[in-house]
Amino acid sequence: MATDEELLHRIAVRDERAFTELYRRHAVAASATARRVCREPEDVLQDAFFALWRDAAAFRPRPGGAAGWLHTIVRHRGIDHVRQAAVRERRCVLDERPLTGAVCERPAPDEVVTAREERARLRGAIAALPAEQREVIVLAYGEELTQREIAARLCVALGTVKGRTRLALRRLRLELS
Repeated sequence: MATDEELLHRIAVRDERAFTELYRRHAVAASATARRVCREPEDVLQDAFFALWRDAAAFRPRPGGAAGWLHTIVRHRGIDHVRQAAVRERRCVLDERPLTGAVCERPAPDEVVTAREERARLRGAIAALPAEQREVIVLAYGEELTQREIAARLCVALGTVKGRTRLALRRLRLELS
C-alpha cells in the first residue's frame, strides 16, 4: 500500500487512481476540518481537493506529512470561504425597482451600536485572560496560526497550546454568556 506522500507524487503526474485513493483516505477527516471552519464544508472540500490536484507537485515533505498539508489546505480554503461570504454580505445589491441603480445595504444604527458593544465586551474578556491564554488566543484568531505553529513560535509543547486554548475559550464562553 502506497504512502500518502507517494500518492501525492503520483497525483503530481495526474494519476487519477492515486487521487481517488488519497481522497478515500482523507475525505472524512478533511470534511470534519472544513466543518469546524465554515457552514458549507462541501464547497470547501471540493476547492481543497481541486487545489491538491492542481498543486500536488508543490508538496515538500515536512512535519505532518501529506495529511497535514491537506488539512492546512482545507483550513485555509475554509477561512477564504468565510471571508468571501462576509464580503458578499457587505457588497451593494441591485435594487429591484427599475432605473434606480445600486443601493448599498447599511446596518441600522442600533445594530452598529450593538456590534461595537459586543466587540468592546470581547476585547475586555480577552484582556482579562491570563497572559499565556491571551497569547494563544491572539495568535490563533488574530494571526490565524495553527496550534502547531503557535507551539513552534512560543517554544512550548503542542499539548500546552491545546490546554491553554481550551481554558481560554472556556473562560471567554463563561464571561460572554
